[in-house]
Amino acid sequence: MKKNLTGLEIIQNFHKNAPKSAGVYRMLNENGDVLYVGKAKNLYNRIKNYTELNGLSERIKRMIFETRKMEIIKTNTENEALIVEQDLIKQLNPKYNILLKDDKSYPYLTISKDEFPKLGKYRGDKNKSLHFFGPFPSVLALNESIKIIQSIFGLRTCKDTLFRNRQTPCLLYQIKRCSGPCCFKISKSEYNQQVDKAISFLKGENKFLIDSLSKKMQEASEARDYETAIIYRDKIAYLNQILKKSTFSNLDFDTDVICLVNRDDIYEIEVFFSRNSIICGNFSYFPSKTKDATQEEVLYAFIEQFYNEREIPKLILTNIELNKIKDDLQDTLSSLKGQNVIIETPQKGEKKKIIDTILQNAKNHLEHKFITEINQKKYMDDLQKLFELQSSPKRIDVFDNSHTFGTNKIGAMIVVGPKGFQKDNYRKYNIKSDISGDDYKMMEEVLTRRYTRAKAENTLPDLIIVDGGKGQLDIAHHIIRRLELSIPIVGIAKGENRNAGEETLYQFSKEPINLPKDDSTLFFLQRIRDEAHRFAITTHRNKRDKSTFKSTLDDIEGIGSIKKKALLNYFGSVKNIINANIEELLKVDGINKNLAEKIYNFFH
Repeated sequence: MKKNLTGLEIIQNFHKNAPKSAGVYRMLNENGDVLYVGKAKNLYNRIKNYTELNGLSERIKRMIFETRKMEIIKTNTENEALIVEQDLIKQLNPKYNILLKDDKSYPYLTISKDEFPKLGKYRGDKNKSLHFFGPFPSVLALNESIKIIQSIFGLRTCKDTLFRNRQTPCLLYQIKRCSGPCCFKISKSEYNQQVDKAISFLKGENKFLIDSLSKKMQEASEARDYETAIIYRDKIAYLNQILKKSTFSNLDFDTDVICLVNRDDIYEIEVFFSRNSIICGNFSYFPSKTKDATQEEVLYAFIEQFYNEREIPKLILTNIELNKIKDDLQDTLSSLKGQNVIIETPQKGEKKKIIDTILQNAKNHLEHKFITEINQKKYMDDLQKLFELQSSPKRIDVFDNSHTFGTNKIGAMIVVGPKGFQKDNYRKYNIKSDISGDDYKMMEEVLTRRYTRAKAENTLPDLIIVDGGKGQLDIAHHIIRRLELSIPIVGIAKGENRNAGEETLYQFSKEPINLPKDDSTLFFLQRIRDEAHRFAITTHRNKRDKSTFKSTLDDIEGIGSIKKKALLNYFGSVKNIINANIEELLKVDGINKNLAEKIYNFFH
């Protein structure tokens, strides 16, 4: 009888014939499910690490125990192996791979290279027509930086078509956030000097800039041009304020600081981005599948996945020492970047102070997450008691509708669970029926569509909440009963004056409930209802704006969305386009003589 090999023996046997080249390896269980995907510069050496259990974490030991087969894919380089590894992790979602759920592409601040350079935002692959600065962790952080650059250097942010055709300066010129190059309020040479200074500032050359501004302030003061001197004084104060806030002022080049904290099996990773000693912002991550993982394993997996498709800085500071695996990670990142990348875990000095500051930030975020989840669980337990549910709800579906006098009708559903709002499960429903603004009929259509599908997919909630009173509750109850489902339903009706705190809670065949204004459960239900209302209104506005953007221009052959935008940007309204002659139409980008005649003849 053939002996059944253990996971360790299977890996040991596989290791004997493993190639000493770059590639990707997979560990599979007895059902053929992928347990883990890894990459290596030398597959033979990497797989050898699994052949001795001493020194391995309990998580890895458990994975080895479950392994019944190994597979490899050979690649030409370690970089190629990393790309294949990350693709397979996303596709296969292996049980033992720590996952970073983050598909965001970070925005960059840009300065164009044209005659009068423009300040802007950009996502995507870089091109040679722009100077790039960043990345920034959010559009909010980027917008704040753009305001700073505008306030100090007066660079324009307007579209090229508006810039070329403007007759008078815009509001930004009036509030001193643009120098007005569109209307020649500043010469081309002076404007480009400001552009050069802005680029120097974004490259970290701050002392020279402050000295230059101080000199000009002194000159203006001596010439008794006090108004100009005050402008320079304010810019210097603004710069000093910005630089004073920079925790990274002692770092000379691009640096990311990555701090990891954990509580039980929940890990939080805080990343601070610094480019040329200027803070670009920060972001928090909560990796999944971290149960029984060590801090080193989580940090290694995070860094490898995080920089797979992102700009890699010269220096990465961490609060956790990666020990033996650091050299391997540095080699991978250096190979991806094309130049040397250093990973440091400082123990003293200015870099340690930076780590300590960001580490405290990470601890605060993790503590907030725990407090939020504890409160959320309490609210769920309170709802169980209040509505006499069989158990504390794991999923609550909440519905609201929105329309404008029966047009652009939208049904919206949000989902709430023990960890808060589950935004991945939010759904919007374009009302298909010709039912004008009948809220009851809209609710009927949305619930029918939602729970016909949910019944088939087994994604049913433990509780349904509808925005409305007894009428909406009756409709919901009718739909659920017709679909042969049994789900508790609650209707939240506002008081007579629609004031918060006067809500009535309706349940089928039960007495209405009115909670005290200061009741925490009522506050939680209000928050749920308000989130559903926000989502419904936002979705409705987006739909309305799209339909509003459809204009008479859409009926003219040869006018697509790009030319329509160019026409509206130039003339400001359809009425002005109607009144324009052919010569005026020809001034718009993309409008040739044939198209100008078509537009003119259409309206005349």
